[in-house]
Amino acid sequence: MKFSLLICVYAKENPQYFSQCLDSVMAQTVLPDEAVIVKDGPLTAELEQVLENFRFKNTNIVALPENVTQGPGRAAGVAAAQNELIAVMDSDDICLPDRFEKQLEMFRANPELCLIGGQAAEFRAEPGDMAVRRAVPVSHADIIRFAKLRNPFNSMTVMFRRGEALKAGNYRYFPWFEDYDLWARMIKNGAKCANHPDALVYARVGAGMYGRRRGRTYIRSEWRMQKTLRDLELISRAELLRNVLARIPVRILPPKWLSAVYNTFARRR
Repeated sequence: MKFSLLICVYAKENPQYFSQCLDSVMAQTVLPDEAVIVKDGPLTAELEQVLENFRFKNTNIVALPENVTQGPGRAAGVAAAQNELIAVMDSDDICLPDRFEKQLEMFRANPELCLIGGQAAEFRAEPGDMAVRRAVPVSHADIIRFAKLRNPFNSMTVMFRRGEALKAGNYRYFPWFEDYDLWARMIKNGAKCANHPDALVYARVGAGMYGRRRGRTYIRSEWRMQKTLRDLELISRAELLRNVLARIPVRILPPKWLSAVYNTFARRR
């Protein structure tokens, strides 16, 4: 089964992390048939050198003239991809060696599947320095129920069918929620989903991650996401109210407290 790998990178990325990310791609037991690298605006010389050193057999570089953020950037990558299956990863994360092999096995075993993710193991400095396991439900039914509360996929682990993503409208500008937004629209269209029970990606947790998930701007995006779920009829009015009351107040907490909330309710050691 042919598939494309999609990675977006922009000027503020760490070149060392980006290099480790691409090294993990080359170490896969099953390599992509195409690597779509979206340059989300001009890159630094160091990041350009990392790309130059990425000697992959079929690399498709999509160079955007300015930074458009992850949603539109990934949309450009999906549009440019040559294969029906697309695997997504972040430019600072590391795939376990058999990630793609395991996901392709699931697609072969169940051709009705449109969207497959997996578990993620978070780390801070090196992959051996694990903090918590970011667990998500495995079965389609559990994923649908979980989606009413929060993103049912670790987005950096996902492999999906390009045609289904385009039918749902592709990625769009939706700060912090571009992945959840697309998955919700695909689910509304009837996409069959699954998550692999194993960790597929080492996800890097930056020092400022929780600081970015708070404040007025994030609250506005959180509200927009809940409104989107309601508009798609994936949640009821009562569930919208429940989610807003449970999630919005948390976004005014100091980063240290917000981190404690995530590690208590959304992570597993």
